Amino acid sequence: MGKNTPDEVEIEVVESIVLIGAEESYWLLSGEEYLSAMLSAEEFYPTPVIYYEYDSMYELNMDLEEGVLLNSLWGIHPGIIGRLRREELIKEERK
Repeated sequence: MGKNTPDEVEIEVVESIVLIGAEESYWLLSGEEYLSAMLSAEEFYPTPVIYYEYDSMYELNMDLEEGVLLNSLWGIHPGIIGRLRREELIKEERK
């Protein structure tokens, strides 16, 4: 199929960055390929960043998929969460 005609447009699907957190601790659940860009804010990364906040570490751990352990996820500095909030690049949801 050579060039795109007006009816054939390539659409690149970009996964969201998903963060989870509880008790002022934060982790990257998905979107590792954009981690460096999100941390530096100097490259493209998909926004809004999705953030699920849990009332407790217990609830967070109970909601993780089987086999996913918090110590295997990237930790995110609270300052990054603060920047995302200030720049309105984060969509927050309580779990």
